[in-house]
Amino acid sequence: MISSFLVVSLTVAGATLAVLQRNMVRAIFGLAIALLGVALAFLELGSPFVAAMEVLIYIGGITVAMVFAIMLSAEGRVAVEASIWRRLVSAVLAAAFFAGVAYAITSSEFGKAPVVPDEVHKELWSVETLGRDLLDRFNVVFELLSIVLLVAILGAIAIATREKETSPEDSNP
Repeated sequence: MISSFLVVSLTVAGATLAVLQRNMVRAIFGLAIALLGVALAFLELGSPFVAAMEVLIYIGGITVAMVFAIMLSAEGRVAVEASIWRRLVSAVLAAAFFAGVAYAITSSEFGKAPVVPDEVHKELWSVETLGRDLLDRFNVVFELLSIVLLVAILGAIAIATREKETSPEDSNP
């Protein structure tokens, strides 16, 4: 119970840092902390493969690509300016969303689900079963996710090269 509370606290703290930080690089590190909390939650739920993939793909791949894109495009000096009204509306919407999710979780039958024996649980969440499902049943989804990752990388490269080509230092005679 205490470890679950610590994992949730780490995830919420990282997400809060990611949302409230004005410096984009620090916000990305907040996102990495939140994703680490999600990986720890998967580990706590008995799915070490999904936790490892969370760390490798999201923390090791996506956040590092985001940091590189920020560093290449503006030399790390990107700051987001937002008015107080925009922040207030965002906070109210986030609180309403959180309240809705909390209500849905507490009013559902999730806690009353039948207990799955350990043998069945290990078979369902083994690396072999996950690999077979990814390449057989969910192969279209798997390929679409790879295309999304490719587009994200190409978009980061395009933004970085466009910012370098139109930098204000180059336009001064």
